[in-house]
Amino acid sequence: MSTPAPITPITTPRQSGKSTEIQKRLLDRRATLRADQEFIAGELEAIDAQLIELLGGRVGTHEIGDTKVEIREYSRLDTKWIETEYPADQYPQLYKTSTAVDAAAVRKQFAPAVLDEHKVRGAKSLVVK
Repeated sequence: MSTPAPITPITTPRQSGKSTEIQKRLLDRRATLRADQEFIAGELEAIDAQLIELLGGRVGTHEIGDTKVEIREYSRLDTKWIETEYPADQYPQLYKTSTAVDAAAVRKQFAPAVLDEHKVRGAKSLVVK
């Protein structure tokens, strides 16, 4: 009885030729999943729209069998209307003063090397074009 070959994880290439092959397979699989994701998102959007229509578009919680479905309607204040009708110079109580750091001004005042020392790094991401 022969010993089975060890399984190489897709993330651990053994040689450079194999590495390129694995990278291409990963990109192909990623493209397939992205297409599936877009299709599924479209299907969910269509189903949601149909359910909203069938429930009469009424905001609130609706029971369908053992499932509760909530229709929400988001709204926000039309701040452009406030700015037009109630200008800051006449109604300062409606506006707030910001003391936030002006990043553009900071970049003009400091050398890039100094700023690089004080960057906060986030999670890495991947962009495929």
